Amino acid sequence: MDGTRATLPELLAVVLLDPATGRFVVDRQRTERALAGAVLLDLAGRGRLETEEGPRPRLRLVPGPATDVVTDRATRLPSGWFSARRGVSRLVPGLRPAVLDALVTAGNADRERGRLPGFARWWPEPALREALLAGTVAALRDGVAVDTRLAALVSLLHAVRAEHRVLHGRRRELRERARVVADGDWAGPAATAAVREVQAVTAAVVASAAGAGACR
Repeated sequence: MDGTRATLPELLAVVLLDPATGRFVVDRQRTERALAGAVLLDLAGRGRLETEEGPRPRLRLVPGPATDVVTDRATRLPSGWFSARRGVSRLVPGLRPAVLDALVTAGNADRERGRLPGFARWWPEPALREALLAGTVAALRDGVAVDTRLAALVSLLHAVRAEHRVLHGRRRELRERARVVADGDWAGPAATAAVREVQAVTAAVVASAAGAGACR
């Protein structure tokens, strides 16, 4: 286990993977967007994203070496200024398997290959997942996360409406507590733009699913 060097999308994947099923607790579309948002948040935390202030902040990648799954995927971002929405869209293709491969390589997850392509399962490293969940619970209880990576995790869980899927407690209470952390002053403009974009995409996914169900 090496959670100290794990990137934010890797940590998010560990939390979102269900240790009982080896699958993500939210649908593929939300998982992919959350991981893409985590890449942007990770880059912002490293000072690798510049922000152009405004009602809808635009982002620009600061050049640097590719040393892990985050900085490698960053090469897929647009050149020059771009919106968080465009950044998420450019990051999604191929990101999910790349993050899962990084987890396996680092020893933070085990892969169980399925009999058919696309049916593999991933088992998150138990100690790492429990440590992340304990930190998340503490952040929700206190309404603040001293560790910005924990604050980012809570914000992304809130963005994809997954709090009740990974934590024990009442759904409404968990969402309200997560909202308090997500709305805190831990994030700069770039990180805030990334979280808001994941929230917008998730809302669209939920609305689309509800509409499809009503048409049946």
